[in-house]
Amino acid sequence: MKNNPILSFHPICYLLLLVITSSIYSVINQSTGHAVDVTTIIDREIPFIKEFVVPYLLWYPYLYGLLLYYCFVDRKHYFVALGSLLSGKLICFLVYSLWQSTVPRPEVVGNDIFAHLMRIVYSHDQPVNCLPSIHVLTTFIMMIVVHKRKEQHKWEYISVTTVGTLIILSTLFTKQHAVLDALAGILLACGVYPSIQYIFQSLSAFQANHYPARQIKK
Repeated sequence: MKNNPILSFHPICYLLLLVITSSIYSVINQSTGHAVDVTTIIDREIPFIKEFVVPYLLWYPYLYGLLLYYCFVDRKHYFVALGSLLSGKLICFLVYSLWQSTVPRPEVVGNDIFAHLMRIVYSHDQPVNCLPSIHVLTTFIMMIVVHKRKEQHKWEYISVTTVGTLIILSTLFTKQHAVLDALAGILLACGVYPSIQYIFQSLSAFQANHYPARQIKK
C-alpha cells in the first residue's frame, strides 16, 4: 500500500496548537498595576542596544522555520519539541496569571529603522509578564534539539545555536526581559524538554508492546 501524501503533511497541523496557545498571551498581556520589577544590578549594567531588535524579531522565523524543518527530517524530535513548547508556554501563562512581573523600558530615541522596529515591538507587547521569558524558553528548547542532533549535523548545530544565542541576548539588550527572566526560561526549558521526551518514549514503548498483538489478524 502506497503512503498517502496527505498523511505525510498531517503533523504540520499540530503547529496550529502553538498558534492557538500564543493567542492566549494577548488576553493575559494586560497590566494589573501590581507587577514586580525583576531587574537586578546586572541589568542596570546591560546597555539598551536598539539594533538587537533584529535578532529579537528573528525569533518568529527561527521557531516556526525549525519546527517545519524537523517535521519533515526528524519527526521524533519535532513532536518532542512541539510538546515541550506547548507545555512550557502553558506553564508560563499560569505563572503570569498568578504573579505578574515587569521590566522598565528605556525611551527609544531616533528615527532609524531599528528605532522604528523597537517602537513597534513595545507597542504590541506590554512591559509585563516577563518571568519566565517565553522568547528564551522556546529558543532554548530548539537549541536542546540541535544539541541532540549535533553528532550527525554539525553545521546545523553551530548555526542554530549561534542564532539562538543572539535571540536570547536580544531579550536583554532590547530591555524586553531581565537576566532573571532569561535564567528562568532556560531552567524551565531544561525541565520541560526531558519530561516531554520521557512521556513520548513511554508512549512509544507502550505502543511497541501492545499494538502489534492487537493488530494480529485471525
